[in-house]
Amino acid sequence: MGEQEPIDLDALMAEIRERIRTKREKGIYGPDVDALMRVPLPGGRRIFADDLQDPLAALAEALDEEVEYDPRSRKPIVGPVITYARKVVISLVRWWMGAILERQERINRLLAAAYDYEGQMAPRFGARLERLERDWKERREHEVAANLHSVYFQARFGGDEPVIRRQSEAFVDLFEGRRRVLDLGSGRGIFLQLLRDKGIGGYGVDLDPRMVAQAREKGLEAHEVDALTHLRQVEAGSVDGLYARHLAEHILPGELVEILRACRRALAPGAPLVFITPNPQTLTVGAHTFWMDPQHLRPIPPDLFRFYLEVEGFTDIEVRTFEPSERRLREDGDSNRRENIKLLNETLFGDRDYAVIGYAPR
Repeated sequence: MGEQEPIDLDALMAEIRERIRTKREKGIYGPDVDALMRVPLPGGRRIFADDLQDPLAALAEALDEEVEYDPRSRKPIVGPVITYARKVVISLVRWWMGAILERQERINRLLAAAYDYEGQMAPRFGARLERLERDWKERREHEVAANLHSVYFQARFGGDEPVIRRQSEAFVDLFEGRRRVLDLGSGRGIFLQLLRDKGIGGYGVDLDPRMVAQAREKGLEAHEVDALTHLRQVEAGSVDGLYARHLAEHILPGELVEILRACRRALAPGAPLVFITPNPQTLTVGAHTFWMDPQHLRPIPPDLFRFYLEVEGFTDIEVRTFEPSERRLREDGDSNRRENIKLLNETLFGDRDYAVIGYAPR
């Protein structure tokens, strides 16, 4: 008796499909037969493709479905032994399987709840988040009068360019011999011009596109970017000097500390750092002129600024006050009167600005 040839299942299925197609074309399989072929078998499960059409309902059914296992073996002779062995194994691992199934059920229900949360509640939260972000942005803009035209403000309150140039000249020599000095909040580029006149390499960053455009018109290198963002992007130790005039009072204390930390990372060892800000020790500044700029957030006492630099590791820190007030009380009369008037002048009409100077640690 010869060996039976193996059955080619692919060829057999192809033949069956061809016969069914032929009978459908001839009308032997009518619409009733087609409908019956789509009905699930009694007691059978839906196929996965059908579940995907309604995943939420199918998921609910799957969560409630009981898993059954028949341990009986139908093999002759050894069947009873196999059945008994299966029952013993099931009894031994039942508690372990129960714990696993309980955990899996919890995971399934959490996944179902998460799907519902993401699919149904997330859009509402997204809209709320967008509204909160919009409201916060508007609040910040209103807080500092961001809609105020900067060019007009600079023309009225920003100071004459010759005055700013004179004030800034006192600090240029600190950067002598440097090749890449960064001016934070470079504005119209006055300090960058001073650096160029002295043969010192420098560039600036500023958030105001109008100020950046004015600096570029003078042939200066200026970039429209946030100071902290830029400091974090530059290569460590690539900046060999840093100057920031009237920047610190425009940001919150925490932001200032972050900028100082980023400055230390960006500065080369031994590179100088200069921050200039209004001097609130002079009461006419802290109580009046400081608030003439709506973008000023809070004044910084000189001792506090010095402390910031000390904590962040800068060395050889010093504070310089400059720009005396134009109005002062006459210091005449007897010695006691002169001393009192002198104290009043220092308190009310002292220097209007100060610079805190430090160096990156070597």
